[in-house]
Amino acid sequence: MIDFGLRHAWPGRNGTGTVLDIAFLAPAGATALFGPSGCGKSTVVATMAGLLRADAAYVAVDGEVLTDTDAR
Repeated sequence: MIDFGLRHAWPGRNGTGTVLDIAFLAPAGATALFGPSGCGKSTVVATMAGLLRADAAYVAVDGEVLTDTDAR
């Protein structure tokens, strides 16, 4: 099982920006992410792989915590 949570903000022009706030539990087996271009699929995968240091993230696989920004 994958327990995943992510919150990340990208600054924009004139005080606007984009925030991705997502959390899910995925049971054992194959899991697919799908959605329109720009919705955050690659950001989710990059966070899981440790390639993106998100503002806040939690990743646990089968109960083993891989990332927990709150606990550092």
